[in-house]
Amino acid sequence: MSTPRASLPLRPSRRGVLSLLGLGAGAATLAACGAGDGEGGSGAPTVIASCYPTAFLAERVGGEHLSVVNLATPGADAHGLELSVRQVAQLRKAALVVQIPGYQAAIDDAIASHGDENVLDVSQAIELLSRSQEQEEHDHGEQEPEVSDAGGDHEGHDLDQDDHDGHDHGPTDPHFWHDPVRMADLGDALAERLGELIPEQAEAFTANAATLRGELEELDQELTDAYGAVGGERPFVTSHAAYAYLADRYDLHQIGISGVDPEVEPSPQRLLELERVIQDEGVTTIFFETTASPKVAQTLADNVGVDSEELDNLETQLSEDAHYPRVMRENADKLIASWT
Repeated sequence: MSTPRASLPLRPSRRGVLSLLGLGAGAATLAACGAGDGEGGSGAPTVIASCYPTAFLAERVGGEHLSVVNLATPGADAHGLELSVRQVAQLRKAALVVQIPGYQAAIDDAIASHGDENVLDVSQAIELLSRSQEQEEHDHGEQEPEVSDAGGDHEGHDLDQDDHDGHDHGPTDPHFWHDPVRMADLGDALAERLGELIPEQAEAFTANAATLRGELEELDQELTDAYGAVGGERPFVTSHAAYAYLADRYDLHQIGISGVDPEVEPSPQRLLELERVIQDEGVTTIFFETTASPKVAQTLADNVGVDSEELDNLETQLSEDAHYPRVMRENADKLIASWT
């Protein structure tokens, strides 16, 4: 089954160009340093993002009026982001830092040390899913530990290994970007905040955000139609539970091998339980992610005799061509193919 395509004009990613030249996020950061008062090397105000989705929004909303710095290295685990002394100083001097609380401890610690006057807190701008609430909403009373269930009306009981193994990343799920409508809402909030910082460009920011909202709502409708054309519970197994917003938006059934934190290794008991769930629910494909080791997912797939496939979690931009709408469509194609 094919997913329809729509042409969405996109502004080239400054970070993506640097990555193609062999320069990582650190080089992008250094390029923007050297100008104080929140300005990048071009003289434009600097906005700092810590993952690809927020950088995408800043680039689209800010346009030529901003210098956007993405601290996440392509293909690396954005959860485990570490900051140099120079980068911490840049966070303090930036015109605006887009923060996802609980997502990256290094960013949270740096902001706690210098204050949040120049911070846009994503959790204050859009509604984030509560991890404990997600679990309760989809728990139908069966005490089956170690099985993650998010999105749709399905049986199962989730044990969030992040909290149980000492990796508490906060009460909310940070992976909001798998919902295009939430992305549009954050774009509007970003435009409003930027308009306060740069009043002379407020109209341009608002117009850019409105254009982006139209594109993202069109993408959302396209995905709604594509996923909705497939019947059944539509389960999918992923390396870590990074797709709760996708599942919630389109009524899918996510089963995470690990919890929200990709660094947490699943227990042998969880893997055995997952093998049973995969067989019972007729799962045909185990999805792994570029930013996490595929070893566990591949072993699980081999043990139960199903296929394995890569799913982009969008935490970093893997190539210049891997822009947000395209990846959302490609992920949908892969998921739909696993059900049909």
